[in-house]
Amino acid sequence: MDTETDPSTAGVAEAPAVSGRPWQVTAALAVVVIAIGVAVALGLVNKANPVIDSGPLPVATVGQPGADSAACKALMPRLPAVLAGSPRRIIDGGGDGVAAWGDPAIILRCGLETPEDLTCSSALIQVDGVSWLQITTPGLGSSTYIAADRPVRVAMTVPDGTGTGPIQQISAVVTATLKVRPPCVDGVLLPTQ
Repeated sequence: MDTETDPSTAGVAEAPAVSGRPWQVTAALAVVVIAIGVAVALGLVNKANPVIDSGPLPVATVGQPGADSAACKALMPRLPAVLAGSPRRIIDGGGDGVAAWGDPAIILRCGLETPEDLTCSSALIQVDGVSWLQITTPGLGSSTYIAADRPVRVAMTVPDGTGTGPIQQISAVVTATLKVRPPCVDGVLLPTQ
């Protein structure tokens, strides 16, 4: 018996029938779907908490006559590696007694000169045992807090919208490291170390 060959199917191999192992095909598809789901989830996590490697943070040098004081030398090594969820940054410039975390950066300086805004009648904020003077300059996008009741001036510049976490965490370190003392005695502002 002669069979005719259909010219439209000439040279085309038939696909083998999938039989006998449908669970393997299902398992392979499940692995692919799970891998895609994990990749998407990791992408969303990375967008929520991006790792920013922006290199060393340039920090301007300001008057810090007490940066080499015993108080600053005691405080600086006790500062946290992570502040309110932000990792510590490498500093470019700024001298001794400077630390920074995150981007936009939270900057701490130890041994600052006493600012003119700090007087015996300044309104101070108490945070975990430390008296801070808050200085806000409109349009700057940050506030600076000066520890007024320690032997050296410790300043933290915090970007607007950061919240109170950083000041609370640093207050705990300052309280544990530096001796408390009143900012003024008999209406006279005490000098720093």
